[in-house]
Parts: sequence; structure tokens; C-alpha cells
Amino acid sequence: MRLCYFFLDGDRHFGMRTPEGFLDLDIACRDFFATKPVKGADPSRFRDLKAFLSGGAESVALANTIQSYIDERRKSGWTPRAATGARYFFKNGEKVSYLPPVLPGAKILSVAVNSAAHAKEQGQEPPKRPYAFARFTNTLVGHEQPIFLMAPDQRPEAEVQLGVVLMKGGRRIAREKALEHVAGFTVVNNVSYQGLQFAEAGRPADWVLGQGLDYSLAVGPGVVARDEIAEPKGLKMELKVNGALRQSGTTEDFLFPVADVIHHLSQGITLESGDLITLGAIASAPGFEFGKPERAIKAGDILEGTIDGLGTLKNVVSNEPANGAPLRGE
Repeated sequence: MRLCYFFLDGDRHFGMRTPEGFLDLDIACRDFFATKPVKGADPSRFRDLKAFLSGGAESVALANTIQSYIDERRKSGWTPRAATGARYFFKNGEKVSYLPPVLPGAKILSVAVNSAAHAKEQGQEPPKRPYAFARFTNTLVGHEQPIFLMAPDQRPEAEVQLGVVLMKGGRRIAREKALEHVAGFTVVNNVSYQGLQFAEAGRPADWVLGQGLDYSLAVGPGVVARDEIAEPKGLKMELKVNGALRQSGTTEDFLFPVADVIHHLSQGITLESGDLITLGAIASAPGFEFGKPERAIKAGDILEGTIDGLGTLKNVVSNEPANGAPLRGE
């Protein structure tokens, strides 16, 4: 199952991507229970990602049931519409645009130096335990949406990362129970500003600005639920810029896998449903090792982050509009 937010004809939808197209789960769920009444059923349980996640494994099972029901009816030539006439299935090829599959107000926690090869190329000793920093929802960008360079003179660099979306929260989560808190996984194209982030003569390091400028964290295309990928073991990860390989590795190179990270973060932070955790950068491809000026990205570059089983997240890099002109959606 691949959960996503998407826009079509000015309307915002929450739903799932299927091989044939996009399904608005909210409208589909209401129509399903109208045709197949179930005592005590809540037809609004898929109104958004938060409602979906609150249902846990039952949400996944019901969504799969609804998809199977629609697929069977479509084979007979039926066009999925609710009793009100509202469409809730949109075929591939329609002008759908993606939104980042992250809840408004969700915590975004990013792990730093979580790859053995990436630590080596930086000349660092691998850390003994995970360490992380917080990001904010102002950074979020969806699939096929532009990443705006807010400080193009500060050595912006791109990285592909694995994203983890939580199904349920908790505090002091046991390592062996941690994956039970995960809704699914997604691809992240992370842009950091090295000139701001790392200390130079006479100036301290600034991770907030280095990793927190607007439109610097692309997430998507959607969230692949754990019914497809129970645990992200051995998944190949790549970043290409303008078709040229910039990063390559697998999730086996993580110093701290998903369960370790969740366990560690939850020791003092109450994690919540919908929170996003990013697992950090992998090693660079030859010629683009850490610190090389060739790593800097520029307006016009096309970023393609790919993780096995999760798909490809594609973004075009753009300059910030001049004279404070509105960005998309403002």
C-alpha cells in the first residue's frame, strides 16, 4: 500500500496510489460503508493521514479491502463514484500533483552520521549512539515539486535518505517493539547548506539554518506501508543529479537501524503518530566525496532519489523568486 496526499483540479485528496491510478480513500470509504453497511463502522476514518494512522493495522486491512472491492467492480466496467456523484478514482495520466505525505505539525527528526561509509569519507569515527537534530514543516516539498534555493551561495548539497513515518507514538519504546510503531517508509531528498551548517573561522556552526531553510526537504512520492516492506533491510539507495550518480549504497550501511533509532529518540521525547524520522545520508559516489565543491547543486538541477521498493522521488532545483514574489501555494 502506497499512501499519499495529492491535488487534482484544485482539490486536495488523501488516499493511495494503485497501479491503475489514485484512490481518494475518504470518499471511497464512505461509499463502501454505504453499500456494505457495518454496524458501528466509522465512514470518516480515512478523512486524512492522521485518521488513517490512528486506526493502525485495521486501517491497512480496510483500505486493502476497499481497493479489492473497487478493482473487482471496475473489471465489470463500473466507474467508481460515490452516491453523491463525487469521483474517488483517478486514472494514471490525469494531472495529479503530489504533496509531502507528512502531517501538519508533525515532528521531523533527522539522524546525522548514520552511515559507516559516510563517516569514513568525512574522516570521523563512527558515533557510539545515534544523534539527531530537529527540522520543521517549513522545509517540506512534495514529489515533482521545486526545491527553492534560499541561500545559493552557501554550498547547497543534496542527499537521498530513508524516511520513516510513525503509525503510533510512545515514550521509552522498547527496541524489540519499535517497528510495531512504524506506518511505513518513504524517500527523502535532503538539501543542506554547508556554508551555514559547519563552523568556519570566526563563525560557529549553525545546524538550524544549515538544515532548516524553507523548501529543503522533499518527501515522497508516498508512504509505502509495512504490508509491502516490513523492515527496510538491504534496500539499495541512489541519488542522481541530472542523471549522474552522486550517492550509492544500501540500508545495510546504517550504523543504527530503524528500531535502534526509534528506541533511542523515545527515551526522552514522546513520539507521536505521523512523526517523520530520516535515517541520514549514505556515502557519495566517487568524485563527489564529502567536502568537494562538485557536490554543490544549482538552479536547474534535477534530483532523483531512489530506494528499492519505495520508488523515485524527483525534484527540480530552482532559485528563490526575486523581490519576495510568492512561492507556490503562498
